[in-house]
Amino acid sequence: MENNELIVKEENQILGFAVNTNSNVDVETHSSIKDPKKLFNLETNVDVMLNDIVGESIKVKDVLIRKYRKPLDEPIINAETGEIEKDTELKVSCVLIDDQGKSYATGSKTFTFDMMKFLGNYGGASLLENGIDIKIIKKPVGKNGNKALSFELL
Repeated sequence: MENNELIVKEENQILGFAVNTNSNVDVETHSSIKDPKKLFNLETNVDVMLNDIVGESIKVKDVLIRKYRKPLDEPIINAETGEIEKDTELKVSCVLIDDQGKSYATGSKTFTFDMMKFLGNYGGASLLENGIDIKIIKKPVGKNGNKALSFELL
């Protein structure tokens, strides 16, 4: 098992584990859940996908965010210099647990980064104990009319 990588976040004591890959896994939590079995199950099996409940509201009590860098199959190389411009891709997932214990997940970068911004920059993590009411939305991104999954605070 020499190609395995174990990452420990001291603050929350959460483990990320990448097996036989070059992926760099990082799991962070803003959660009261400490049981490793429960955390593992939340990372691998959830009740609802957030895309299926756009327009609905939930009261979020716990948040798990998983970030990892995955090597690209074909690196992007600068045609003029021959230098590698990009050889990995950032992947994310976000799992929310509501006040009833129901779990929700998304792989949306926009949703996950918005949640990270709220929890880290706006003191949202301290509000989780009482629950945070959010509405799942699709918001416009770019100029081509595309929409991305996000949330608004209620």
